[in-house]
This record gives sequence, structure tokens and C-alpha cells, in this order.
Amino acid sequence: MSEFKWTRKREESALLLSQGFNEAEVAESVGISERTIFRWRKHLDFQLEVDRLSLLVGIANRAERLRIAMQVIRQMYDECHKPKTKRDLLDWIKFAQSETDGAKLDLAAVFEAMETSAADRTRTDNEEGQESA
Repeated sequence: MSEFKWTRKREESALLLSQGFNEAEVAESVGISERTIFRWRKHLDFQLEVDRLSLLVGIANRAERLRIAMQVIRQMYDECHKPKTKRDLLDWIKFAQSETDGAKLDLAAVFEAMETSAADRTRTDNEEGQESA
């Protein structure tokens, strides 16, 4: 096999394939034939790049879901969005933990910090209310 040379279309195709698009969708988007993509897939360099990009896309997707879960957890501790039960919050924390794929996160410490922060905000609000009275 000859050396694989990267072009803009090859890079774009590898990225789209790594994002889960099929050969027909990639071919149409990039402006090439499906046969070309199948030929490129036979090159080890191309396949390794698709695999590498697939891992990066997966990590980015998990990071986005984790960011959203943590945002929901924070919102639950805002004055107007307190969790109905600790179980609701626990479910979100478990989801956030599952999204880390084994990375060690001390979500218990996050939970405690958020409780402390909420208590501090409540105390500050009460003190300000007493000063204005």
C-alpha cells in the first residue's frame, strides 16, 4: 500500500465518520463517492485517525453531559430550585459519576460544598434582611 496523504476532504471525512455518520452521508457532505471512502478505510493511517477522533468525540460528549448534570445539581441548590428530596439530587450525582467513566471524582465533597454554600447564602440573606429592618 502506498503512503496515505492527508487532504482537507480526507480530514473532514475522518471527522464525520468518527461522529457516527455513515459512508453515504459523509460522501454527500464532502462531495466524494462512497467508493472513495471505502478505499480510504483500507489505509491504516486513515482508520487509526477515525478511531482516535472517535475517542475524542466520545470524551467530549461525556464532558458535555457531565457539565449539564453538574449545572442541574447547582440549580437545585438555588433558592427557587431546591430539590424535592435528597433522592432527586442523588440520582443526578449518580448520573454525573457514571459520565466520568471511572475517573475519580469526589462528588460527596461537591455535594457537601454545595450544601454549605446554600446554607451560607441563606444565612447572608437572613442577615441582610435583619439589617434592613
